[in-house]
Amino acid sequence: MQSTYNLWLVAISLLIATLASYTALDLADRISLLAYARRRQIWLAGGALAMGAGIWSMHFIGMLSFSLSIPIGYDFRITIYSFAIAVLVSWFALQTVTRKRLGIFRLFAGGVLMGLGIASMHYVGMAAMLMSPAIHYDPVLFIASIAIAIAASTVALWSAYTLRTAERRHVTAKRIGTALVMGVAIAGMHYTGMAAADFAVGSICGAAGGVRPEWLVTAVTLAAIVILAVTLIVFHLDARAKFLDDSVAQLDDHVERIRGTTR
Repeated sequence: MQSTYNLWLVAISLLIATLASYTALDLADRISLLAYARRRQIWLAGGALAMGAGIWSMHFIGMLSFSLSIPIGYDFRITIYSFAIAVLVSWFALQTVTRKRLGIFRLFAGGVLMGLGIASMHYVGMAAMLMSPAIHYDPVLFIASIAIAIAASTVALWSAYTLRTAERRHVTAKRIGTALVMGVAIAGMHYTGMAAADFAVGSICGAAGGVRPEWLVTAVTLAAIVILAVTLIVFHLDARAKFLDDSVAQLDDHVERIRGTTR
């Protein structure tokens, strides 16, 4: 069955993937500096939700850029499952890279698990189309998409860990460059997976009456950008407030010591 892509939506999906990658790098750096376990867990959960929303939005916008010669839609329940997988994968990634040490075994094991999670998110999302007959996947491209997901995940974990432990000069520029590479890698996995899909002639989309793609493009794009941007802003404000609180506490301690010496 003939299929086409909306190149504008492909570009938007790459932008979302890059923004999600930058958010992940920034969160990994700042979460690792939090001293209190409860504060870390709260931001791990919030960061996983934001990062997961970004990765999933890239995936879903990439799917919305794809069109067939028949009406298509997505089953809401299965779509939510794919979103949940993205959030869980993001939590695992942040939990891994914010540890004090990231050994070779943990790096590769984490990359494999994260890559399989991202691939699962993609193929569960594809299953939400409820195609009849079922989508057939080219074995070579299917395996290639999983290999790309694992490789991209391993590089992402290594990059996030090394950036937060590296020299602080030009860290923002380094983070942007790394995020762009990660975004391209994530998008590469997605579109390799899409290329692996073969839709038989005469196929019917069983979810054509479900979640329609037309109105979702703007909604998902805006929601992803807002969630990622708000997460970065709130985290920076929270970090600044924590810094001010610590500074005030240190000043109070200093004043008390001065008073003690003058009595």
